[in-house]
Amino acid sequence: MAASDILDTIENTYEVEDITLLNGRRVWPLLRQKIIFETIRESLGYDNKLRTRNKKQLGINFFSGIKQLFRLKKFDFIFFNNTDKRVLLDGTYFDIFFDAWADKVFQEKSLFIEWAKDKHLKQTETYSSNIISDLPFKFVIAIVSKFVNTKLKSELLLDTIINENNISSAIKRELKSKLAEIYVFKLFFKIVKPKAIFVLSSFTKVGIVVAAKELGIKVYEAQHGYIGDAHTFYNAETQFKEAYPDYLLSFGTYEKQKASAKLIFNPEQIIPVGSFQLELIKAHTTPEELLNLKKSYRFVFCITLQAIKEEEMLGWLLKEAQLHKDWLFIIRAKNADLEYSKFTKQPNIIERNDFNIYEVLKISNYNITIYSTTAIEGSFLGAAPIFFNVNNLSKNHFDVVKMNAIVVEEGELLNEESLRKQANKEQSFFVANYLENVAKTNLCF
Repeated sequence: MAASDILDTIENTYEVEDITLLNGRRVWPLLRQKIIFETIRESLGYDNKLRTRNKKQLGINFFSGIKQLFRLKKFDFIFFNNTDKRVLLDGTYFDIFFDAWADKVFQEKSLFIEWAKDKHLKQTETYSSNIISDLPFKFVIAIVSKFVNTKLKSELLLDTIINENNISSAIKRELKSKLAEIYVFKLFFKIVKPKAIFVLSSFTKVGIVVAAKELGIKVYEAQHGYIGDAHTFYNAETQFKEAYPDYLLSFGTYEKQKASAKLIFNPEQIIPVGSFQLELIKAHTTPEELLNLKKSYRFVFCITLQAIKEEEMLGWLLKEAQLHKDWLFIIRAKNADLEYSKFTKQPNIIERNDFNIYEVLKISNYNITIYSTTAIEGSFLGAAPIFFNVNNLSKNHFDVVKMNAIVVEEGELLNEESLRKQANKEQSFFVANYLENVAKTNLCF
C-alpha cells in the first residue's frame, strides 16, 4: 500500500474518532503525520529529519534569541517559521511567508519562533525584529512527555489499527510527544495571550494548533506547497476541526474554487494572497550563463530530486539523455552533498547547485519531479510539469489530469510528441501582487 493511501484506508475502515483519552480528547489527528512519515521511512528509506545533528551547533542554536523569553508580555502575535525560508532582500533576510504579515500587525509586537536546519542568522542580519529558536520549547516538551498519561478509552482499537496495517509502534511514543506539545504551548499561550498565531505546515505543528484553538486564539496557516485534491494532510476522510487552522493564506484560488469536499478548509476560510518568493524570482534577472545554456539545446529539463528513489529516477534520466543529445537535463538535488558524477559523465546531464532551483526553472521548458511543489512553482515560472510516478506518489499528491501534466511510469520513456502537445497552463495556483493582497486583507482576532 502506498504511504499516502494508508490513512484513507484506515479512516474508511475504523471509527478513528473513538480513539480518545480518558478525558475525551480525540487523539487521531495527533498521530496521522507520524503514521505517514514512518510508512515512507520504512518503504522508501527516506528520513525526514533535516535538522543538524552537530551537538555544538545545536547548543549555540538553543540560546539564539533566548532573551525574548523575558519579554513575552509585549507580544501580540506569534509566528512559527523556518530560517531557510528567508531571502536576502535589501540587505536583510526577509521571511517570505510571514514578515509582510508581521509588518501589517507591527513587527515590535511579533515574536518569531524559528526552526533552523543548520544555524540561526544573527539578529542584525534579519528583517524580523524578535526571533527565538524553537529548541528551548522542544527541550521542555521532551521533559514533559516523560510524565504524560496516554491511557486511552479505546486502547484495543488503536492496537488493532497498528497490527492490522503493519504500522510502526513508534506512533505510541509520538502520542506522548504531541500531548506534551499541547500542554506546553497551552501554558505558553496563557502567559503571552497572543491575539493570533501563524504557522507553516500545520500538520507538523498540530499540538500548537490544538493548544491555540482550545484557548480561542485564531490560527492562520501560510500555504507552503501544493494542496489540491489529494494532499494527505489537507484532505481527510474523517475530519477533526479542533486540529485545523482557522484560515489558510493560499497561493491562489485553486483550492478555494476547485478542491474536493475532503479539504480540511471550507472556501470561506481560504484567503488567496499569492507567493512573494515567486514574484521576486520572476522579476529577478536570469543569469547570462543560464540563458546561454538554454540557447544550446532544444529542450531544457530541471530535475527536482527529493532524496526518494533517486537511483531509479536518475537511471531513467540517463537513458533519456543518451537518446536525446539535444536535450539538456539539469540535476537539482535536495541534498547538495550527494555525489552524482556517474550520471553527469553524460555531457547533456549537468548538476548546477551554484544556481538556485528557481533560476534553473526559469530557463527550463519542463520540470521533472516525483511530487515536489516545484511542479506548480515551475509552471508559474514557465516550466511545465512532468511527473515520474514512482510508487504512485505523483498521482497521490497531485491531480495530474486537472494539471494537464505528463506522467511517466517506471519503465516508460518520454514521448516527444506529448511534450510538444502539452499545454502549460498555470491553473490559478497563484494570484499576483502579494504585498498588496496582504495589505488589504482583514484579519480576524
